[in-house]
Amino acid sequence: MPEAEIRAKLPPFDPNKVKLGNAKKPELVAEIIEVARMEHGNDEVANGALHATTGTLAIVGFRRSEGVKQYHIGEMTEPQMIEAAFVNILAAFDKGVIVSGFFIKGFDLPFIVQRAWLLGVKVPTRIFNAFKPRYPWSENIVCLQEVWLAGSAAQFGTRVSLATVLRELGLPSKSGSGADFGALWASDQKAALQYNADDLAVEMRLAERLI
Repeated sequence: MPEAEIRAKLPPFDPNKVKLGNAKKPELVAEIIEVARMEHGNDEVANGALHATTGTLAIVGFRRSEGVKQYHIGEMTEPQMIEAAFVNILAAFDKGVIVSGFFIKGFDLPFIVQRAWLLGVKVPTRIFNAFKPRYPWSENIVCLQEVWLAGSAAQFGTRVSLATVLRELGLPSKSGSGADFGALWASDQKAALQYNADDLAVEMRLAERLI
C-alpha cells in the first residue's frame, strides 16, 4: 500500500500521548513533541508490507521435491493468487502431504488468510477453522520453528530465527532477508522470484532434517 494510504489510516497525532520523561522546560517539551510529530506513523509505513491491512501479496511459492510453483502479481490478481494457494494446500492434504514452512502459522498463512477476508475470498475450513480458535490450523500444517523448539515455545513463548536454526544444524544459510523482499520485488522481479525459490529450497532442506 502506498505511504499516503497507510498514513491516512492512522489516528491523528496526539501531543498529549507523547512521553516526556523528566522534561520540564517548555522549550525541551516542545522539542520532544515536535520530534514525535515528525516520526508519527514512520514505523507503520516502514512495516506496512508485513501487515495484511496495509500490505499485499506479491508472490506465493510452493516446493515439493525439486518442483517449484510460483504465483505472482503480474501474472495473476491477488485474489487469484490466494485461491491458487488454497488449491495447492488442499491438494497436498488430499495426497497426505505435510505443508510446512518456517513460522508458517505465525506469519505466512495468517497474512494470506487475512488478505482473503479483506478481498472476499473464501477461506477453506480444512485449512483454517474459525470454530477452533486455540488450534485453528489443520494438523497437516507444520511450523518448522515450532518443531525446532521442541515444545519450549508453548511453555516459554520462545522464538528463534531461521538463520539461527540453519547455523546450528550446519545447513546452508539463506540469502537476503524477507524484510527486504518488498524493495527487491519493486526493483528486480526476476531476482525476487529467485530469492523466493532459494528460500523454498532452504526450508525444504530444513524440513527434511526435522520431520
